[in-house]
Amino acid sequence: MAQKYLITSALPYVNGELHLGHLVGCWLPSDVYARFCRAMGRDVLYVCGADEHGTPAIVGAARENIPVKEYNDKYYEKHLRAVSDFNLSFDLYGRTHTDLQEKLVHDLFTRLDEQGLIEERETVQPFSIDDNMFLTDRQLIGTCPKCGYDKARGDQCDKCGSIYEATELLNPKSTVSGSSNIENRPTKNLFFLASNVENAWKEWLSEHAPKWSKTASSIAKAWANEGLRDTSITRDLSWGISVNKPGYENKVFYVWFDAPWGYVSISQAANKDWATWWKNPDCFYAQFMGKDNVKFHSVYFPEQELAMNDNWKTVDMLKSMNFLNFAGGKFSKSEGRGIFLDKAINIAPSDCWRYTLMASAPETDDTDFTIERFADIVNKDLNGILGNFVSRVCKLSAKNFGYTVPRAGDIDSYVIEQLNEKLNDLTDALDKCEFRDAIFALRSLWAIGNEYMTIKEPWALVKDGKMVEAEHVLNTCFQLIDFYARVSAPFIPDTAEKMQNIFATKYDLSWPKQFEARIKSGTEFIIPDNLFERIDDDKVKELVEKYSSVNKQPKIIVVKVIDVKKHPNREDLHIVTIDDGNTTQDIVCGASNVHKDMLTAFAPVGAILPKTGKAIKERLVSGVESKGMLCSGAELNLSDDDINIYEITDKKPGQVLK
Repeated sequence: MAQKYLITSALPYVNGELHLGHLVGCWLPSDVYARFCRAMGRDVLYVCGADEHGTPAIVGAARENIPVKEYNDKYYEKHLRAVSDFNLSFDLYGRTHTDLQEKLVHDLFTRLDEQGLIEERETVQPFSIDDNMFLTDRQLIGTCPKCGYDKARGDQCDKCGSIYEATELLNPKSTVSGSSNIENRPTKNLFFLASNVENAWKEWLSEHAPKWSKTASSIAKAWANEGLRDTSITRDLSWGISVNKPGYENKVFYVWFDAPWGYVSISQAANKDWATWWKNPDCFYAQFMGKDNVKFHSVYFPEQELAMNDNWKTVDMLKSMNFLNFAGGKFSKSEGRGIFLDKAINIAPSDCWRYTLMASAPETDDTDFTIERFADIVNKDLNGILGNFVSRVCKLSAKNFGYTVPRAGDIDSYVIEQLNEKLNDLTDALDKCEFRDAIFALRSLWAIGNEYMTIKEPWALVKDGKMVEAEHVLNTCFQLIDFYARVSAPFIPDTAEKMQNIFATKYDLSWPKQFEARIKSGTEFIIPDNLFERIDDDKVKELVEKYSSVNKQPKIIVVKVIDVKKHPNREDLHIVTIDDGNTTQDIVCGASNVHKDMLTAFAPVGAILPKTGKAIKERLVSGVESKGMLCSGAELNLSDDDINIYEITDKKPGQVLK
């Protein structure tokens, strides 16, 4: 019986269009892995879906002035379109606002309650007097109590990553109305007693975390050092999974109490035998997500599964991706930064995006996406190496031997050895979900075919009348086309199918254990259209102009320092609040001469420093995110002082510094 493999991809909120960051962050890695596992003959259940609950849906619906259900339906359809456009092979792309999800969450809550792991507590929560409602996490925005970031959410700071209670947020405002007329009022909520399962969770983590990606493991271990806190699992909201407990009819479950169980309810909808994966200790479970979701999947979800004591399958391999950056900052729905999927599919076919994004996958660090690099990879790897090889083989063979595969001869042993060595590298990398290594091995396999043709020169053999030798070389090349289709299919499935369709006789795309010659001599073939099209310089220029327009290269400007605070984690650094004449923001600065009311030079994300010629990137400095930097005279090429920030006396905030 085939080994069971359960594969889940993080559930994106239905609160807007999805972008390339979503694609590379969880959808593509999970799809490549799922396709590889299926090709290996494994019994795969692969699910994902839209997370319909929490305040993002409520806030989004209010912004568009439509009911939440209608809002969710609208963006769920957009998700389904993106799933189809980018050839994602989910067994089901479901959603969380379903009867199955409600029944599942109710049953799970009842089990936890019966085990004494649920407790009612009176808490103090922010209440908007003008909105006449309690405000939940994303209905609040204010200043982070840890790092001073002034756009922090009610439960979490996107700058420093800190998690806190909503009542700890400084200078809170309602995202519903913008009102700051907020007071803290008592309300009753239900808490999951996570502290009761802390020892079991830590034991589980010590066994599982070493097998995860480095980023995921380090985030989870930081939580272990901090210790588990009992978690409020109910919210004063009108939208979500209802709470099945008397007295809580006007509340819903917290989105992160219900959302991970969406994997299960979607599995239930996808396959009647869902329990053979979810209740099977021998099943291998792989999760894929961006690094901002790791805490919920390494802590919240498994601690609940363990607390159930009901044989739920916990994650074996947690693969997290870092952020994909564009023009210096991460791809962002809220900021409109980046290329969104509905636009990307009109720029190039899905396989171009699938391959190039995996080639630049942000596995260990945040990665910069550029249109120039995208075009370069398409032109060199896809068109130049793979596409060119297939085209040359088919055209040269048809011209000299007709439209049937030439006769076979012995294949050089050194070619087979090279192919099998790189195949082993590719298989190992995919098994470990090391995608950039996998792309390197795949590209190396394609290069072997090109090098083989260059060495053997079948065109020269034909010219010299050595037709039998030329036939043998071209037969080997046709075997490589079939082999390349098989090993490329997890990454570029449309192209793999086109390569298989070259032959009149159809073969499967199962994963090869070693190179094998499957195409029989005399098999009819066709000359395919070009597998890929080059992206020329004019097209690159057009795309850069169009999609970088929201991020036109910023200029270095004059700002006024309006506040200087100590960095929460480093004595040698400051958190400096600056004013550019329109907005204020916080910047990390290490210069000792910084002081309130001084005028200085600020280089925002994307601005080019005169000294280095490099663009400023968004950085995390000792746990505090800094979107730009204050410049020294040396960095501006205005003095030799590279220690102090440059002080300005004759300009106003907002002016461009020339």
